[in-house]
Amino acid sequence: MSRISLRYAVLALALMLSLSALAKERSESVTLYHDATLNGASLPAGQYVVKYDVEGANAQVKFMQGKKEVASANGQVKSLGKKSPSNQIVIDTENNGRNISEIDFNGKDTGITFASAASSVGK
Repeated sequence: MSRISLRYAVLALALMLSLSALAKERSESVTLYHDATLNGASLPAGQYVVKYDVEGANAQVKFMQGKKEVASANGQVKSLGKKSPSNQIVIDTENNGRNISEIDFNGKDTGITFASAASSVGK
């Protein structure tokens, strides 16, 4: 009986360690080739480090230049169906804007989507 308890304890420990590894903030370098906005904040074209923290289906994303946070937003994790071949930023040009609507990261089969500012105004 104690062997079974020991196995369950080891399994529980392994699950806890893997979940804590998932909660670790990650970062990726991205390049914006055109000015854009995220959550109402302007992002001029340029090189950024995107730091993101995923918890379940939710993600907290920060665009950084050096140590300065330029923009941040909450997003939703989305399954892509296949791994992204590179870091990609999807721009929504609705209403003559350039809003970041999604970020996909190289080698990952999930992305992060953002509600557009226009769609969240009336809600």
